[in-house]
Amino acid sequence: MNLKEQFQKLMSDMQKNIKNEEDLKYVQENIFTMMADIIDKVDNLCNSNEIRISKLEDKIDRMSKELYLNDVYDIEVVCPYCNYEFETEFDENKKEIKCPECNNIIELDWVSEDDDDGCSGGCGSCSGCSGHHDAEEDDM
Repeated sequence: MNLKEQFQKLMSDMQKNIKNEEDLKYVQENIFTMMADIIDKVDNLCNSNEIRISKLEDKIDRMSKELYLNDVYDIEVVCPYCNYEFETEFDENKKEIKCPECNNIIELDWVSEDDDDGCSGGCGSCSGCSGHHDAEEDDM
């Protein structure tokens, strides 16, 4: 039985069992007042939760944009002239960059991770790509 049906049954039972009209009216008014208060409290709680949920969704959206939609990230570059290591923003369209230490221009060759032919294993933080083996290593 849902809440509406229970309430209707209660009102019907009161009409059957309370013979004095003044007593019946008094009880019904108090029940209606109590129910109105309960409905107001539930409504306020729902509104409060909707506001909280909305604020939480806004925070999640901002975090999502910062973490996932912003494709800007830094990469490490080792200058081939002075071996100075520095970070720069990844930009696939950028073809060269100036070393902040020796001011030489470094040609950038963006190689995707899917392109196994691009790694020479010569950068300071690389020990060579898997799949690239010297003939001597294969013999061991």
